[in-house]
Amino acid sequence: MRADTVGGITPAVLVNLAPGEKILAAHEIMLYKEPQIQLHRRTMKSLGVNTSHLMAMRGRGDSEEGYFFAEFEGPGHVSFSRDKGGEVRIQHLQPGETIRLRSGHLMCFDESVRYYPMVQGQWYTTNANGDQETHYLFADELTGPGTIVYQSHGNLLSFSLRPGERMRTSVLGLLATSNTVQLAINWLIGGSTVSASNRGFGSLMGGGGGLLGAALQAAAGGGGAGVSSGGVQIPVIDLVGPGTVVVHSGV
Repeated sequence: MRADTVGGITPAVLVNLAPGEKILAAHEIMLYKEPQIQLHRRTMKSLGVNTSHLMAMRGRGDSEEGYFFAEFEGPGHVSFSRDKGGEVRIQHLQPGETIRLRSGHLMCFDESVRYYPMVQGQWYTTNANGDQETHYLFADELTGPGTIVYQSHGNLLSFSLRPGERMRTSVLGLLATSNTVQLAINWLIGGSTVSASNRGFGSLMGGGGGLLGAALQAAAGGGGAGVSSGGVQIPVIDLVGPGTVVVHSGV
């Protein structure tokens, strides 16, 4: 497919499909299509995502996740918009290249791209009643070959991390990573960093062995204790290369 961004304040993407070419798009974001474009429904099951997995995602609170995509078949033009401000990025994935994109930002992708929704991470907090609450970082895993289109909140910044190179961002600031990037959710408490593995506050899933891997999984099983320091608690994401990290400026 050929995709171009159009507009400024609230950008859209204009896709030109060749005869027989197909793309899949998120729900209810089509602006318009030419009459000759055929519209179908593509179930998640046909993409290799079983219903029990989708129900588990829904059970964790992923309101973005549906049970089908809209499928558009060329020839002709079709346009999409998420009706919000923020940069639109068109990315071409090589065969076997995988990106994990924060849920709620995907616009459309080639039918050749393999799609799988996942929980990339989780962390725990304690509410005013002393009850533990679990928070999830939902992501769409997309594997090439093919083209994907997604939109950020605000501006985009991309970083290419060398093996062992580290960076930190806020939980809200993270938009996408390569599947080769290792993640850990830690806490800034009263100006100091507290490891999730040491305090039982978080865990990362879907990222392989990764940074703190086994320790974080053990912490998840042991539950999340409350913070007794009385300091300000801010969850942060530590990332370790190799791979690409994409952050965005808005929330």
